[in-house]
Amino acid sequence: MRSRLDALFQAFLRLVMRVFFRGVETVGKEHLPLGRPMVLVANHVNGLIDPLLLLGALPVHPRLLAKSTLWKNPLVRPWVELAGAIPVYRRQDQVDTALNEQMFARSHDLLARGGALALFPEGKSHSEPALQPLKTGLARIVLGAEAAHPGLGTRILPVGLTFDAKQQFRSRALLRIGEPIDPSLELAEGGTENPDAVRALTARVSEALEKVTLNYESWDDARLVARAAELWGRESVALPGRRRLAESFPILQAFIAGAQDLRGRFPARVAAVAEAVRDYDRLLRAFHLRDDQVAAAYPPFPVLRFAGDTLLRLVLHLPLAAVGTILNWVPYRLIGALAPRIAGDAADQTATNKLFGAVLLFPLTWTAAAVLAVRWTGVWWAAPPALLLAPLAGYAALLFDEHRVRFWQEARAYFLLRTRKRSAEELRSCRKNVLEQVGELEELWRSGKAGGND
Repeated sequence: MRSRLDALFQAFLRLVMRVFFRGVETVGKEHLPLGRPMVLVANHVNGLIDPLLLLGALPVHPRLLAKSTLWKNPLVRPWVELAGAIPVYRRQDQVDTALNEQMFARSHDLLARGGALALFPEGKSHSEPALQPLKTGLARIVLGAEAAHPGLGTRILPVGLTFDAKQQFRSRALLRIGEPIDPSLELAEGGTENPDAVRALTARVSEALEKVTLNYESWDDARLVARAAELWGRESVALPGRRRLAESFPILQAFIAGAQDLRGRFPARVAAVAEAVRDYDRLLRAFHLRDDQVAAAYPPFPVLRFAGDTLLRLVLHLPLAAVGTILNWVPYRLIGALAPRIAGDAADQTATNKLFGAVLLFPLTWTAAAVLAVRWTGVWWAAPPALLLAPLAGYAALLFDEHRVRFWQEARAYFLLRTRKRSAEELRSCRKNVLEQVGELEELWRSGKAGGND
């Protein structure tokens, strides 16, 4: 019964992901040791969106460890119950931490049955630019399970969660799964009975998580590194288009490592390049353009094909999209306005507010549409078609609006870069300067690495 419920819940979460995200990419599924006990550990930067991804995007259904206070929230409690989550009693929540004995017992039993556990060892969701120090609870759970059930063979899987715009609806997400960690070394050193072994396993997990996440010194660094990496390897492109997150990730990691190394050896040179990147970034913001638009060559036939395909889609989808807009406009705008205000300074909670607002308000809106359909027609069987039409038309409206916005943005960029010759030349000249300076820094970094290897 529970396995069937898990399958239905996972299918529902995947549907939610398909609507909430423009795209979800997963790298490293081959590292999952299917058929044996495992513990998934992930960075925690986007509230309840993070467990949604762990539950919905992977070919396993882990049991989540979640803070006990979630069970006190009437909107959240049904979902953690459906997920089969295990409560964790944290000292900062002013609860009885002695109840964590139940958490350890349930976790050990789950692993002993060959199950999967998922947790966020940073201990809280945050909006810091780098991974935060890990709690030792993860190590104590794994080592305790191995001690209680010799030969269990639990593996720890680091999962890095990366978002291109985590606060936005219809952003993109990447799950990057690292190589499994075998805790047998720390188990042999005494397991939970040896604090040094617990700390050593925690440190190994932290190091593994750093390899599958992006860790910046500051958000200013993050913006500059992202802008420089965006240019890299793309001196020119035919048509505008962003890289997949899985493609961008290793480039960003290399740029982060290079910047940290070169800043210590050539601080003035790095500062000059950073200022050049800032200048280019200011220009792009001033003209409301993206780098890939400036880099695009815009050959005539691909441009015409893009315009024709997009306009045809807009025309074909217009009738259903118009109905969807009428039926869903009020809750869509209401959620978009209220979610950031409720989150306040907690940027990691904005997407969570949007998701739960949508789960609450949209079904109410669709139910109201069904009631109105019955009243207008005078027949009860008008309700099922209305309940089906409202969400389908809403999704059509969502896709229509994305195509419309993209067409407008690309058309605006195309004509701006061709009619404002001086501005276009300034942008391209600034971009070329950044590419050259970043290339010089890369040569310095590579020569330094080569010298270090010698």
